[in-house]
Amino acid sequence: MIWPWLPGWDWWIPLACVAGLSWQRRPATACLLLGVVWALCYSHWQLNWLQTPTLFERTQLVAGTVETIQPKGQSASRLIVRLKTLNGQALSPQPRVLLSWYGEQTPPRVGEYFQTITRLRLPHGLHNPGTFDSARWLLGQGISARGSVTGTLTQQAHSGIKRTRLVRHIKAVTDDLPAQPWLLALSIGDRSGLESRDWAMLRGLGISHLFAISGLHIGLVAGLGLLAGRLSGNRWIATALAASLALGYAWLAGFSVPTQRALLMLLLWLGLYCWGRFWSGRRIVLMTMMLLLAANPWLALDYGFWLSILAVAALLVTTGWLGGRRLWRLQVGLTVLLLPLVMLLFGGVSWLSLPVNLVLIPLFSLLLIPLLLLASLLLLPAPELSVWVFSLLNALFEPLIAGLHWLNDSVSPWIWLSAHAQGVGLVILLLPLALLPRARGLLVLPGYILCWLLLSPSGWQVRVLDVGQGLSVLVTQDKQALLYDTGNRFNSGFNMADGVILPLLRNLGIDKLEYLVVSHDDQDHSGNRDYLAHTLPIAHRWGAWSDGQHCRAGQQSHWGELTLTVLWPVNISGHSNNDSCVLHISDGRLSVLLTGDIEARAEQALLATGQPLAAKLLLSPHHGSNSSSTAAFIDTVNPDWVVHTAGFGNRWGFPSSEVMARFKQQGVGQIITGDQGMVHLVADGSRWRLVQRKRPGAWYHKLNTWLNGPKPLE
Repeated sequence: MIWPWLPGWDWWIPLACVAGLSWQRRPATACLLLGVVWALCYSHWQLNWLQTPTLFERTQLVAGTVETIQPKGQSASRLIVRLKTLNGQALSPQPRVLLSWYGEQTPPRVGEYFQTITRLRLPHGLHNPGTFDSARWLLGQGISARGSVTGTLTQQAHSGIKRTRLVRHIKAVTDDLPAQPWLLALSIGDRSGLESRDWAMLRGLGISHLFAISGLHIGLVAGLGLLAGRLSGNRWIATALAASLALGYAWLAGFSVPTQRALLMLLLWLGLYCWGRFWSGRRIVLMTMMLLLAANPWLALDYGFWLSILAVAALLVTTGWLGGRRLWRLQVGLTVLLLPLVMLLFGGVSWLSLPVNLVLIPLFSLLLIPLLLLASLLLLPAPELSVWVFSLLNALFEPLIAGLHWLNDSVSPWIWLSAHAQGVGLVILLLPLALLPRARGLLVLPGYILCWLLLSPSGWQVRVLDVGQGLSVLVTQDKQALLYDTGNRFNSGFNMADGVILPLLRNLGIDKLEYLVVSHDDQDHSGNRDYLAHTLPIAHRWGAWSDGQHCRAGQQSHWGELTLTVLWPVNISGHSNNDSCVLHISDGRLSVLLTGDIEARAEQALLATGQPLAAKLLLSPHHGSNSSSTAAFIDTVNPDWVVHTAGFGNRWGFPSSEVMARFKQQGVGQIITGDQGMVHLVADGSRWRLVQRKRPGAWYHKLNTWLNGPKPLE
């Protein structure tokens, strides 16, 4: 989870030898080392196919079976595919890949085998504080590559898969019901029909777990089977019925990770119940973790896995150490104990989560889930009765969901927390938790967090965001912020405002912008301009705005200790790139030059104006394209650092080798956002201090380094 590099496969030999030598005296250490050996071998085994020659340099002919489909708006979907062959060669093991589907052609359905052409990419994610860690999520799902397709070459339907046919039957039966997305989420684990507004409501009220088939649902189904089986008076019959119902529900849900965890834990408990043995809850949880991680060590990268395990652990603590067995005590204990994890994973808390769960958990447990189970069981033997039960569920869900939406919209219970507020909250929560029996070790965490809070950098700062192939720069002093450009917005619905900019602002505790400067109208610079204007208060709008102040050379403003000076354009030429707003920001000692997409002709004209261009920090014009960054321009600016805002593995090859050679010849330090992630520099007297010299994070953020060898910072 946190190791910065992936050791070579041959490391297993010395590790296994050390484990063997320590087996007698330190068996726990030996087992830990054997676990590391297995995780290491598993990772190399699963990633070995990525070393296929030219795998990422040209298009590939791939064939595989669709495991999951995630709709992403009109004419866009994401397919998780199990690859069978690559360019006609069988693959072993068969890797999972994520393919983005675009176009009017209907994508293959779940369970279907198809063949297509795609250009594969590493599971590389954007790296910015407070944003979703997609690289970790992808490997946590077993996905080791991604690509995009617009159609298939061949396609074969696999209608014989029983679960696939049953899922289609449930979808057909509920197709006319307004509550279908919620019924599918609870019956087959398909939450793709939920919209962004639905997700916001689930997060705001803290009830996402109710619509993810996990321990609550599996346990309830097994409990019903156990109660029914006890009528026979035979323990084995009751256990078999409970296990069968739980297995059937988990099978219908597609054996997701939360379902696997709950099912395995339940089966362990049922086995012990049959044999009249007793294991502590802690032992069952640890055995479950061991079995799941032995089957797939990459589950350690899945946040859902840890959330599930720690939720059960919190329940054990509540019932054991705190003596809470009533529903309200269990819910209070669960809410408090999971609060640190919720803050870290989701960046905020819901103050309404506890009372809403106290109402909804009994409702789901005693009414909604039993009815849904009944409807699913009756689907084949009594379809008409099943349709009636589904209609009844729809009549119950419609007002319930409408009421939950109204509640969330009315009181806005979700509170976003900055990194500083999260740190303070963790200290407040961990200090009393450290007083619990056998929890003294937790005292180290509050001490570490306090040191981190006290050592936070001061002074004005520049953050060049990692927004792929695009541009967005955040300049801050105290809690005031200037944003230069907004990154891209895509037809699939993903955008850099929701994905990068707003999470970072929340992480910094910034809820408004003093300036939003849009250099020019290109989509990769202005794509989220209007969205941010509707989301955040903005005091000053400069540049490519219909209702803002257009950039003209000589325009100047004083902002705190900083001076903002527009150097370009002098006149509008009609060339989008060369009309970019060039902004110089300085405190009198240090400065940064933001150049948009100006090209060589604009650079020459800018030099001819005779304006002072010197800046210790430069954003390379046009993402490092060879059409820009002339030698004369570099010599005049004379920067210490240049940041190339180029996406990882972009198709244009930015920054160009010629541009990098020119900067290197001038002795300028170079950083590429696609390789480094967000570039964070802090004003330190008369120089810029780079906060992180190498891309931070664990080995799965640096698979390109693993494949190609380390690449030193220029």
